[in-house]
Amino acid sequence: MRVLVIGAGIAGLSAARFLLEQGVARGDIRVVDKGRGVGGRMASRWMDTPAGRARFDHGAQFFTTRSDIFSSTVASAVEGGAVVEWTNGFGDADGYPRWRGSEGMTSVCKWLAADAGIAPELGSRILDLGDELAARPVDAVIHTAPVPQALATMAFSGLLPGIELTQQLSGIHYKPTIAVMVAPAVAPTGLAGHGGSQHNDDPNHPDLAFVTDNQAKGISPVPSVTIHLSNATSAELWSSPDGVVLNRALTAAATHLGPAADRNGLHGAQIQRWRYAGPVESWPEPTVVWGAGPVIALAGEAFAGPKVEGAFLSGRAAAEAVLALA
Repeated sequence: MRVLVIGAGIAGLSAARFLLEQGVARGDIRVVDKGRGVGGRMASRWMDTPAGRARFDHGAQFFTTRSDIFSSTVASAVEGGAVVEWTNGFGDADGYPRWRGSEGMTSVCKWLAADAGIAPELGSRILDLGDELAARPVDAVIHTAPVPQALATMAFSGLLPGIELTQQLSGIHYKPTIAVMVAPAVAPTGLAGHGGSQHNDDPNHPDLAFVTDNQAKGISPVPSVTIHLSNATSAELWSSPDGVVLNRALTAAATHLGPAADRNGLHGAQIQRWRYAGPVESWPEPTVVWGAGPVIALAGEAFAGPKVEGAFLSGRAAAEAVLALA
């Protein structure tokens, strides 16, 4: 059985790992991703500063485990040195560990790939899936990009499902998030010792979703802060110049940052706009499948819950579905 997996984030890598576990030959599984590295929104990056290299987690900040299979996988990643516990809560400790990548969130997906011997084809953008399949036929395609992007690929290639299912899938919408990364000359002074502050519809901080001191978190050797703006503020500022976004973020996070909020004292700043930061509502099933020759399955956080674990379980469900149908 030959399978093409589009996307080397946690959903795609989970799918590929399950296929391998079920006996599909490694050479019959292609994992492709348009990015320069694995991870998708489990993203980390470096910034060179006068103080040294600052590292940022600028996508997903942490993850939790609930299911047995994901808990077991994370336990193996902990043993492999790719995952460590960050904290047990960002307000009051609730007893549930929040996990992070040992060297940034990309560590998790790097381990998922390396542990299974998966070598994704990076920097590979498939524009016409029909041409791709004509050149390299497969029995199944698992597409893990955000649903609007996946549907655009299918539409261009003439591989959409029936009208009713296409309309239903077209109703999946996403929330935007703007991530502001700053490298201050001094460390923040207004965050807890673990370095994280979560804001879910917080009336006291309406512009904020999350603030992370990456140095206190344990992934950056020098001061480094990630500010995630709330979905509403991200939508409001989506087309604004970076300078406007930076000023708004520093003002919103001033109580968390203290002197580190001084724009004149920054060693550097970068902005990342995540258009598809999470689904507004999730699809009721962990995957959706259609077609034959090839079977096509969609996976990702829109199908099993807007969390890292949901994406992992969705990828696994998609792989299981195509094995049953292809």
